[in-house]
Amino acid sequence: MPWPRFRGLRAGCLVFFELSAEVGPAGATVITYVNPAVAVALGVSILGERFTPAMAVAFALILGGSVLATRSGFRRAAARQAPDPGAPQPSMMEPDGMPG
Repeated sequence: MPWPRFRGLRAGCLVFFELSAEVGPAGATVITYVNPAVAVALGVSILGERFTPAMAVAFALILGGSVLATRSGFRRAAARQAPDPGAPQPSMMEPDGMPG
């Protein structure tokens, strides 16, 4: 019976869509970067796997990159620099500054 398998998929999708609505699509995709770090943490704590120095460096890079990617100042600066796609291009403007 395949239907019980779809409960987890449905729950995951609903949580992801709620997260997207709350923090936006860029913030919601950060979870895909954090997922390996969570898997390592669970593997070490539950399964008793060995935590190597390379894993520690990767863990720090993943978490640091995620923090940088979700900082609100970073997104505001990127939004200020992004051009407005609906704005007329300078080559389309008449000398009086109005669109042709």
